[in-house]
Amino acid sequence: MKFDILTIFPDIIYNYSSESILKRAQKAGLINIRAHNFRDFTTDKQKHVDDRPFGGGAGMVLQIQPVYDCLKNIKVEKGKNKKTKIIILDPAGKKFDQRMAEKFSKLDRLVLICGRYEGFDERIYKLADEKISAGDYVLSGGELPALTIIESVSRLIPGVLGNEESLSEESHGGKFDIKIEYPQYTRPEDFKGLKVPKILLSGDHKKIAEWRKKHCK
Repeated sequence: MKFDILTIFPDIIYNYSSESILKRAQKAGLINIRAHNFRDFTTDKQKHVDDRPFGGGAGMVLQIQPVYDCLKNIKVEKGKNKKTKIIILDPAGKKFDQRMAEKFSKLDRLVLICGRYEGFDERIYKLADEKISAGDYVLSGGELPALTIIESVSRLIPGVLGNEESLSEESHGGKFDIKIEYPQYTRPEDFKGLKVPKILLSGDHKKIAEWRKKHCK
């Protein structure tokens, strides 16, 4: 699966995605992550990608031209391919969740547009299929939400996780249909009087499964 991220800070994307699961998945050829600096597509000599809003107001607004030309350069266009989606990261968008991640994992390509400053020229929204929010809080830009989506979606692609069973049992979409995982323990069995529940040491997998279901938080 291909992930294309439009941003003026590509190093944020590459620094995170060059570690851990995302690094291994790229090395295995299961995913491809490319960051595109839409500042490279501005026609302004000073490489400005923002300007003052018409009608006045605080802050600066991202211009449509650099974003449009960047999308054109990577050969994506809204509505041209059912297996490709163009997403704008926006606090007013639909809140991202696990079901959305599952839907996106069936695509061939996901394009994520990251904002900065006071937001987008309204016409940029017409270039995207939908806008998505990572949550009800304020961030400086869309890079962290984009990375959240990339990691969440990538984990659902077959072969990305070393242990597929961990995917089936984890929170938000596991086989128990729960929202938070059950309590988990590891060695030592007794740490300063804090002991592991005996049932987990019993070897009785049926009873362990029942205990875990009962104790889901």
